[in-house]
Amino acid sequence: MAGRTGHILYTWLVILAGCGVLIRSFSALDLDLSREFLIMIALGILADWLGVSFPQGRLSGGFSVVLSSYLIYGPAAAVWISALSTLFAQGIVNRGNPLRTTLFNAGQYVLALLAGNHFYVRLGGQKGADFGLHDLLPLLAFVGAYCLVNHLLVYLYLLPGRRRYPLLAWADAFRWDALTYLFSAPFGVLMNILYQEVGVTGSLLLFLPVLIVQFVLRLYVHVELANRELLALYQVAKKLNERLAVEDILEMVLREARRVVSYSTGVIYLWSEAQGAYAAAAAAGAHAERLRQSIIPKGEGFFGRAMENRSPELVFDARTDPRIRKEPGLPQMYRSLLVIPLLAEKETLGVFILGDKRPLAFDEHHLNTLCIIGGQAAMAVMNALLVRRLEHSANTDALTGIYNQRYFSAQIDREHRRAAASGLPLGLVMLDVDSFKSINDRFGHQAGDAVLCELARIVRDTVGEKGLAARYGGEEFVVALPGLGEENCLAVAEEIRRNVREHRFEVDGLPRQVRVSLGVAVFPQHAQDVAGLIKKADQALYRAKETGKDRVVSASAL
Repeated sequence: MAGRTGHILYTWLVILAGCGVLIRSFSALDLDLSREFLIMIALGILADWLGVSFPQGRLSGGFSVVLSSYLIYGPAAAVWISALSTLFAQGIVNRGNPLRTTLFNAGQYVLALLAGNHFYVRLGGQKGADFGLHDLLPLLAFVGAYCLVNHLLVYLYLLPGRRRYPLLAWADAFRWDALTYLFSAPFGVLMNILYQEVGVTGSLLLFLPVLIVQFVLRLYVHVELANRELLALYQVAKKLNERLAVEDILEMVLREARRVVSYSTGVIYLWSEAQGAYAAAAAAGAHAERLRQSIIPKGEGFFGRAMENRSPELVFDARTDPRIRKEPGLPQMYRSLLVIPLLAEKETLGVFILGDKRPLAFDEHHLNTLCIIGGQAAMAVMNALLVRRLEHSANTDALTGIYNQRYFSAQIDREHRRAAASGLPLGLVMLDVDSFKSINDRFGHQAGDAVLCELARIVRDTVGEKGLAARYGGEEFVVALPGLGEENCLAVAEEIRRNVREHRFEVDGLPRQVRVSLGVAVFPQHAQDVAGLIKKADQALYRAKETGKDRVVSASAL
């Protein structure tokens, strides 16, 4: 909050300082030249409208108007021409900037011109018809001071927002701006010379080459940015070709998206079978934590319809767009939105959404570039999900859906090494269905399979986050309990036994009770290695069977 307050104070300080300079210089204006001033203002507006925008500023040939106005009419007229042309140009076509940004731009141009005038006068520079080659050094000082003050004020203005654009460093912006001054300053000098000879008409004719140079500069900047975006897309594609988990892919997409567009918040939703909706799988920026808990119902709302229609959407201003103006959630927080469905063949995996608080923050170019990233990401996510399904299929028991013996063996070895290194216990519970053969003989193997499926669910739900449950083979199940000693392991085993006993198993349409026997062993109390731990738990299970079934026995009782 303090940073935001300081930024607002700084902004208005520059605005008020610029206004003060304008008020003090008004008395020095020659109002008889008002028609010529209006022409110069019109030229400044035209140059600004045809300028090249990027996150760190704008490039335009308007400096030639500023410099020629300064040399022809003096500093008083120059600051007024500069300020009014900026206010009119950016006030009418403000590109989504708030009013204070337009006022700040006008104010900082006035202060930059004031700094340039200070050095020009101190070095003895002449104006009007007296301008000559001896004024070259003062002219260079004027241009340098104007450029440095301009960039310093803008840099401080943008600093609190930290709106980084990795494709374009601040040094690039400064270099391009310096090139603009280098090209436009000679035209400003020539406009002054022609004005002395033929009046303001000569200045008008010479301004045409300024626009041509500005057009060439626009092409140069666009080509350079396009090349950098292609390189960024190549880097994204290269990383997506690596074998990554779904979560890593989504985080990388949000991170790499900042290489081509600056945004406040990004969120990616993927289809969740458990929730029956598209659930937030990754988020970055402001409100990320809150967005991670959000969902998008299938086919509902603006975002749901975008996924259903499989079409990307660009919202310039959510406050005025009738499609989204009254929709809750993101449209109420962000005025600019990019919505990119993640499509893989005929399947809609989810949606990639970027939001920014400013209106007109995104354009068609951003949409097209991020659609390419979204397409690459969708294929990578689909492949990762396929790998995850294959791994899940390989690690789970086909009948019961819980982990199989192969996966459990790998995990118990890992937990044993961790327990040995940390000095913590590792509990193991083995359980077996009592009289399971009679169930198969009386009701058939299909009924027996149904009992095993329900039993697996009870064991898994009872263990929960405390450990890992798996089918060990036949009607036998096993549970690993990392960090739990004998007393706690016995409590978990007893809870499983009780939950199974109290559950009504539907066998052949008739309610039937099922009983289980359980054996418990703990590392390092009962065994030093995994094989010994399994053997002890199995022996305890056998003892439970021998002593009446439907009970829990610890390896300590052997």
